[in-house]
Amino acid sequence: WGAGLALWVCGSQGRSYRFMSPHGHGSDDDEAAVTAISNEEWCSWLHAELRACPAYATHGALLDECCAIAARWRTRFWGRKALWNRMRRGSRLAKELAEAAPVLERARLEAQSVKLEGGARVVVIDLCSGFGYMAMFLSELLPPDKVERIVLVDKAWARHGVERRPHHIDPAHISDPGWPIRLSTSHADLKTPSDRRSLLRAFLSRGSPAMLLGVHLCGTLSLRAVDLFNDSPSFFFLGLKPCCLPPAFFAQRGDVFGSANGHCFAAKAVAVAGKWQRGKWVGGASRQELQRKFAVWVDNLSRCVECDVEGGGGEGGEEAGGAGRGVVAVEQHRVQSLWFLNDFIFCSRPWAALAPRSATSAAHAAGPEASGTLAAVPAPNRSNGAGVSEARRAAVVANFDEARREAKRARRAGRRGDAERAAAERRRAARFVATLRRGGGGKKKKGGIE
Repeated sequence: WGAGLALWVCGSQGRSYRFMSPHGHGSDDDEAAVTAISNEEWCSWLHAELRACPAYATHGALLDECCAIAARWRTRFWGRKALWNRMRRGSRLAKELAEAAPVLERARLEAQSVKLEGGARVVVIDLCSGFGYMAMFLSELLPPDKVERIVLVDKAWARHGVERRPHHIDPAHISDPGWPIRLSTSHADLKTPSDRRSLLRAFLSRGSPAMLLGVHLCGTLSLRAVDLFNDSPSFFFLGLKPCCLPPAFFAQRGDVFGSANGHCFAAKAVAVAGKWQRGKWVGGASRQELQRKFAVWVDNLSRCVECDVEGGGGEGGEEAGGAGRGVVAVEQHRVQSLWFLNDFIFCSRPWAALAPRSATSAAHAAGPEASGTLAAVPAPNRSNGAGVSEARRAAVVANFDEARREAKRARRAGRRGDAERAAAERRRAARFVATLRRGGGGKKKKGGIE
């Protein structure tokens, strides 16, 4: 904070709020001495920020409730200035809250309506949590009698038992004992298969009912979230907000993306060249291409989600050995005004008190004595292609290339008049006839055909 500045909060619409200390110095300690900055005034500022965001039109009641929660945090952490400054940090709190509102609302409804048996309580896993705003609000919003803990998963957390380094997130706000529902952290890189398996083994090995949440999961991280959801039958809710598209090198390699349920699609359909740099898009892809490919990406992600669970419907299922059917939906909630990343994927399904398939597969691979059963268990998804054969990969890519060429021809034809289209069709037919007469052969050279 600069000299002469006690508090500076930048609004998302270009507004600024500035409070000067009586002595004109801008340290964190000055803020406590400025009586003008009351809890009510700070809460009014947060209310103004939230009312200006697009999400307020559909989630206003929830955002007002969260604003009151944030005001209680300010009172609670006021004596720890450095920690509170990290928590509020300009308009970041308001931005993160507004963009997570649809997931917060659905997660609370799912937690309230889930039917639990035998004293089971829900585990909530927040993927790529970052600082942890969504988990912190969930701790205040979810029913404590139904939810056991909320796990914040991010590779920026230090591993347990390992000294925290400067590049790690300081977990002081998470370890505070005042949270209604226990918060804990877990270091995991979702792109590493062993980390994904360890995460499920640590928290869901006993088949505890669980919800999987992820907001702003960039690139293939969204696909990894779907893999986790498909791997564990004890997940009964998925709330996912995809973010950036996969980078272009996946398309250059001719990759396919897919999931264990058999759905797969060409990376060329969604990969783009470019990246976000200091809040601006830098790259060759246009906004139109980004928007079109993002819609394809979200649609294919939703098709990768497994909705049906064997033994679903609670502990033991609706019937012994029965199956539970769920539903997956892509919903649009306008949380951004200047960009188009407003798609959310929600899946609700009955939960089954079963261990993750990857854990069962590992035990099965170790032998009958380790697994305790000889039943065949599907192997977990460990790659982008989800075990797609080389022949199928080539076919998927070839089909996409052909569909793209046809779409290009259709666009060109749409820009021509009837006479031009007829002439182009005649030329195309003539070329086809000439090829047949040559028997499909002939060697091209500069002067024509030899």
